[in-house]
Amino acid sequence: MRHLIATMFVSASLFSGAVFAEDHLHDGDIEVELHDGKFEVHGAGHSQEGTGYAIFEADFRDFAAGPYGTRDPGFDSHANTFASGDIVGYQAVGSLWSWTGDVWTNVVNNGETISLAGAAGESTAWGVDGISGDTFGAIGQAGSAGNIHSHLDWAINAASGLPTDGAYFITLQLVSLEFDATGSLVISDNGYLSSDPFYLVFNSGLSDAAFHTAVHGLEDNLIAAVPEPSTYAMFLAGLGLMGWQLRRRQQA
Repeated sequence: MRHLIATMFVSASLFSGAVFAEDHLHDGDIEVELHDGKFEVHGAGHSQEGTGYAIFEADFRDFAAGPYGTRDPGFDSHANTFASGDIVGYQAVGSLWSWTGDVWTNVVNNGETISLAGAAGESTAWGVDGISGDTFGAIGQAGSAGNIHSHLDWAINAASGLPTDGAYFITLQLVSLEFDATGSLVISDNGYLSSDPFYLVFNSGLSDAAFHTAVHGLEDNLIAAVPEPSTYAMFLAGLGLMGWQLRRRQQA
């Protein structure tokens, strides 16, 4: 019970059960399509100003299926979108971001991470320092109807106790996967082109209104600038040079 409280889970499906012969798309799912041999995602309620990247919403705690009741954001396509046997995968991008109430920032309060269990046993986690575990994994494999419909297992974790109430977003892309000579899944060199990046925003304990504000903050690109490690290094080097020059002047 302690583990269940400390880690909020989203429901799962196995790789072997990820293919369904359904001719319709489900509300809240990430709709997967192809255009000129490239993956595209549709069905998002919002897109980011400037980049145009799609923004999908989900809720770790909305068991009553409220306005953001997609507890297990799935991936769905129409029939005949793919050739039978095609494997659709995800590529993890960037790091974990959280909402302060005014701006999105690459900082969390309690060591939160968001993790995803891929359909073929992969384990991927987004944290403020980037991606840990598998950087890519399987979403689903098209059957004879040429479609996928897969719901993977998502979770939010904290360094200790409950995750901090808030909104969090992660970035990913769709990629083509194939089996190599050893039977391992790898990103295909001859498959479909990767999709543009897209965002998945999770509510974890905020009110509907507060989460709505956070989603619109991402839509409006309210993201705090985060210096790259090289920028920090240059900044520290500059401080060191200033200190050296100051000591020279004092000694003179």
